[in-house]
Amino acid sequence: MKVGCSRVKLELMSTLREIEAAIERLPAGQLDELAFWLEQRRARKPTTSVSEPDFLARAKAIWGETPAGEPLSALVSQARG
Repeated sequence: MKVGCSRVKLELMSTLREIEAAIERLPAGQLDELAFWLEQRRARKPTTSVSEPDFLARAKAIWGETPAGEPLSALVSQARG
């Protein structure tokens, strides 16, 4: 059995314009495969990243480094008697 050899043309694409141009040249079947792949990828990745709120930074922005009044530990001690 003789194995054939085919030539493959590889193009490096680094800009959206180059990727769009390559997509325009795809056969219909591959275009459908690409569309399916993109839909699957979008479905599993959130569109925006949500970070955890920084409560300590917010409290310091509102009340400063040393808030007025008694420390929480003193209030807890008073409450416990």
